[in-house]
Amino acid sequence: MKYCNNCNVEVVGKRKLCPLCQGYLSGNKTSEEVFPRISFVYKEHSKFLKIMLLLSIIIASVSVAINILLPQRGAWSIFILGGLGSVWASIATAINKRKNIPKNIIYQVMTISVLVIIWDILMGWKGWSINYVIPLVCVFAMISMATISKVMKLHIEDYILYIIIDGLFGIVPVIFIILGFLEVLYPSLICIVTSIISLSTIIIFEDKRLIAEIKRRLHM
Repeated sequence: MKYCNNCNVEVVGKRKLCPLCQGYLSGNKTSEEVFPRISFVYKEHSKFLKIMLLLSIIIASVSVAINILLPQRGAWSIFILGGLGSVWASIATAINKRKNIPKNIIYQVMTISVLVIIWDILMGWKGWSINYVIPLVCVFAMISMATISKVMKLHIEDYILYIIIDGLFGIVPVIFIILGFLEVLYPSLICIVTSIISLSTIIIFEDKRLIAEIKRRLHM
């Protein structure tokens, strides 16, 4: 066991520095580390993230340079920069919410929805974001959540509220249809029907657990 002369304490493990004062420890005897090693996802995938970052910088730099050389074609490089920013926002959300897969899916739905709307506006608003992307993303999220919960054998309490949130989010296209914002109806209709079925299944078969989970979350 090593010893810190500044703090007058013995330190267990293979440390070279005192955890209190960061001074060097005396003694040569080491013992097994008593604290578990904490793994950080940024360190685990640091090489991949660094390669992704380098590629993003290369793509952004080359795009801006070419756009400056060919200004007559418009400021198309802005869209590439926006796309790269969207990818990194999605990656950051996935990493930060990786331990709770249902929550991760919900955050991805919200992140993608906001990004595609902004992207659509920057491109002069063609309506593809609310006509296609958001409805299909919601449908994919509901199917993914149901599939993952069964495969990973998650407890219903762990994902029931997230299914409710995604189901309610999937009914939003009803407002777009009523207001006449949509030019293509079938993606939104698929999303609405899927949301209604999902919500109905939860409310009919898991009503008691849903109420109990809501009370627990609201500390009622």
